[in-house]
Amino acid sequence: DDETLGVIKQMDWSDDGLLGKLPGAQLERSLYVKVNKALESMGGKWNRKSGGHVFGKDPRSEVEGLIESGTIELERDGFFETPRAVVDRMLELVPLPVGAFVLEPSAGMGAIAKVLRECGGSVNIWCVEKNDDRALKLRDWFGDVFCCDFLTWEPKERFTHVYMNPPFENLQDVDHVMHAYDLLEDGGTLVSVMAESAFFRNDNKASLFRSWAFSNDIYTEQLPEGSFKESGTGVNTRLIVAYK
Repeated sequence: DDETLGVIKQMDWSDDGLLGKLPGAQLERSLYVKVNKALESMGGKWNRKSGGHVFGKDPRSEVEGLIESGTIELERDGFFETPRAVVDRMLELVPLPVGAFVLEPSAGMGAIAKVLRECGGSVNIWCVEKNDDRALKLRDWFGDVFCCDFLTWEPKERFTHVYMNPPFENLQDVDHVMHAYDLLEDGGTLVSVMAESAFFRNDNKASLFRSWAFSNDIYTEQLPEGSFKESGTGVNTRLIVAYK
């Protein structure tokens, strides 16, 4: 509505466009909710320390389009950043050894890979990310970043470890986990976030996955309810660990 657009029009932006600050006066709660929703739809996230909304890329061209038309077109690609607590649990289940050759598919903004790098030691980390903007950002932190659809990616290399949080919609996580498992070397280990749907749905795809998981002695554990709430989804999730 016009009131929401008026607030966004008055925002102050950092020189690089990665920080946007709302006008000085405190907004009524209902108005703030609408403004925040619009900014989050463009990738913004409120940051108390910075005193504004922080963005992964400069959104000002999108903001201008929003102000002109009152609408914004979104592409939903199943990206929900992996919370630090989830990454920490992944590493408790599968500690990262020195000399590991690691893959993070559908790496998003590298939430998992950044923690893995903190582990130290001689670790080689490769990332695959389909979204152009996120892949570009990943290259600021990692050298080996491949911008493509992971399900069509067929490298010659095989990995000792895979740490992953794939998209969940329409059982995409099943496809991603199975492909990642194929990219492990013998003796390799995969740990992945998955939605609960693959473990209770009765369709053929889910049933075949459960049969595969059972026959390969896959370890699973449910994550606490709301584990991904900070990332913007309430979907119930679990971790799986697969050894090849």
